[in-house]
Amino acid sequence: MQTPETSPPCLAQLQFLTGQPHRHYIWPNEFPVRLGRGSDCALRIEEEGVWEHHVAIKLDDENRFQLMRLSDASVMVNGEPMTEFQPLANGDVLALGSVKLQFWLGTVQQQRLSTREAAVWALLAAVTAVQVCLLLWLW
Repeated sequence: MQTPETSPPCLAQLQFLTGQPHRHYIWPNEFPVRLGRGSDCALRIEEEGVWEHHVAIKLDDENRFQLMRLSDASVMVNGEPMTEFQPLANGDVLALGSVKLQFWLGTVQQQRLSTREAAVWALLAAVTAVQVCLLLWLW
């Protein structure tokens, strides 16, 4: 199993395992993401066996990724035929016609917390200084 490369902060990415190797990044404002030959698909795939509107990736009510069938075309997930709504896990391999794609969760970028950390350290230093002053005054 290949691992994803570092990517911009996106929700998910699809890596092509067949044909020319490239990636498609999925951004939050794209959902549901349709895959197929159609001009209105977010990821246009012109390979043999791919239908106009093949499948879509959507977020369910609990913000989990779901693969949804849009046609009667065959779709395999990890070598098994997919159900009507198939949950997607990190590293799942999708086969749409002659194309194989691997689904990866997007890379997460941690927020910069340096300002908050500096404020906490300053507060700890102030509390320590007050305690030392109280100890010296009481002694």
